[in-house]
Amino acid sequence: MMHITGKTRIFPIIGSPVSTVFSPPAFNIAFQERGLDIVMVPMEIPAEQVNGFWELLRGSANMIGCSVTYPHKQAAFAAMDACTPRAARLGAVNTVRCENGQLIGDATDGLAMCAAIDLTGTPIKHGVAHVLGAGGGAGIAIVDALCERGISELVLGETDEFRAQSVRDLLAQFWPDVTVSTSAKPSAILINATTLGKSSGDAMPFGAEMIRSAVLVCDAVTRETPTALCATANAHNKPTVSGDQMGQCQIDVQLEFVTG
Repeated sequence: MMHITGKTRIFPIIGSPVSTVFSPPAFNIAFQERGLDIVMVPMEIPAEQVNGFWELLRGSANMIGCSVTYPHKQAAFAAMDACTPRAARLGAVNTVRCENGQLIGDATDGLAMCAAIDLTGTPIKHGVAHVLGAGGGAGIAIVDALCERGISELVLGETDEFRAQSVRDLLAQFWPDVTVSTSAKPSAILINATTLGKSSGDAMPFGAEMIRSAVLVCDAVTRETPTALCATANAHNKPTVSGDQMGQCQIDVQLEFVTG
């Protein structure tokens, strides 16, 4: 049982709505396993009130930072006193560390996916990845992290033209040596960074032939049961990364940034 005292430090997750986030139980288990007197609590912060939260965070002696979810990642970036080059490239922050009243931000979604891929033994460097939903919040962070890890070629899937242009601009400015394509490639790491698969009636993000020719199938969607994409990949004896596995790796990368 968690024992909260006046010395317990707080690591909230802020968002709106925040009622559906899955992070607090997993983070609190991780804190206990590591012997850390820290607790994660969800905080519903409407967009019009988020600036007040940053002032509260700066002035608090026992809040060590926070985790940030929709729709506050861009507002968090604007509020930071400093941030990692990764967060600067993306213009978004999902992890905040508080140091002597200063707020330092990072963007760890892509790091979490790469860490989960590493656990499968699949190499990222010099590889090919096909990212569906590449221009969304999670997708563009994953694209950036793959480039940071030395991916050679990216196949981008994005139906929203504004988002598609945003990810193209990111790659042109910061990762010009990465080959970019919009056509499907065999022997690629397939990554679903859309919401397809959250509901049982959703279409499959990738077709059966693409799954059969892939080296690894990844799904950022979190569900209590495997998504149709992961289930199909498993049926074809393909290694997979689930949204839950990515979430577990998110814990590690966020805690490393916040607590050292």
